[in-house]
Amino acid sequence: MTNEFPGTSRTTIEPRLDRDRIEHVFIQREMQRLLSFAGWTIDDVVNNPIAKRDVTQWYCIGRSMKRRIEVLDLEKQWNPLR
Repeated sequence: MTNEFPGTSRTTIEPRLDRDRIEHVFIQREMQRLLSFAGWTIDDVVNNPIAKRDVTQWYCIGRSMKRRIEVLDLEKQWNPLR
């Protein structure tokens, strides 16, 4: 087989068939979880300014908690307790 691009090579990558490996896929549906926690539907959020503010506040609280947890985890990695 001739190579149309000089200086490059064409390689074929064979897929690995790991039949014993188990792969777990987690679907993240933050908005659905947040709406069910707050007790609103997406239609309520679009049409009702009170629902929009409520969901926005819960989203901001959740985001700040998630960020704080990530910072704490990084601090534990950087400064392990002896």
